Amino acid sequence: MAIEGELLARRIISGVSVSSGSPRDCVAAIDASVGQGAVRVGFVNSFTAYLSARSATYRGRLRSFLLLNDGIGVDLVSLIRYGARFPFNLNGTDFTPFYLAATSHRHRVYLLGGKPGIAENAAAALKRIAPAHDYVGARDGYFTEAQSQDVIADIAARRASLVLVAMGNPRQETWIAENLERTGARLGIGVGALFDFLAEAVPRAPLWVRRLRLEWLYRLLLEPGRLWKRYMLFTPLLIAQALAERAGVL
Repeated sequence: MAIEGELLARRIISGVSVSSGSPRDCVAAIDASVGQGAVRVGFVNSFTAYLSARSATYRGRLRSFLLLNDGIGVDLVSLIRYGARFPFNLNGTDFTPFYLAATSHRHRVYLLGGKPGIAENAAAALKRIAPAHDYVGARDGYFTEAQSQDVIADIAARRASLVLVAMGNPRQETWIAENLERTGARLGIGVGALFDFLAEAVPRAPLWVRRLRLEWLYRLLLEPGRLWKRYMLFTPLLIAQALAERAGVL
């Protein structure tokens, strides 16, 4: 289900509604909706926005999520289209541990995604960060479509209430949209690279770099082969589209 309710900002980016209140407002909105149906949470970065703009199917799936803004690319699009940046940068790497530490719910958490062993190490790290929850299962994201039913059955058997899915875009949102309700879990969050950071398989940018909003550059320098299109192609295309829309060209 999509979360209804007023957050501090709600702006259309690439055809989907992106909300950005304070982190605590977002936690409150999620908590209020958990139990009313399966709640899906995702994060819109430049790549997500690019895919959404070009795929009606993916865009339709995203519209069933509470979407939070992630990164400078969508921030610049918001500035062009609405005259203001988002007030907070709510990326999955920071917001997900914050949610687990701040939520009033006590979850049974299942971690799904990453390379073999990564999810287990990430679960151990989250247990230190947010020990009030039970971390009931973890498995890698290297399974076939035919094996997906076994994954769903495992999550259901462990009575998970929250599934963290780290498969990258668009696979993680697609998996959540198609399978979350079948697991019996009340909440699913697509978390991107969170497991890799928690497991220390990939280093996080230093805090001062993040405060300068330059984490994208740090990650680009670290993984140029994987990320160059996101930052050097997709972000400029989104900015050009936003400028054309503002000028009335599109």
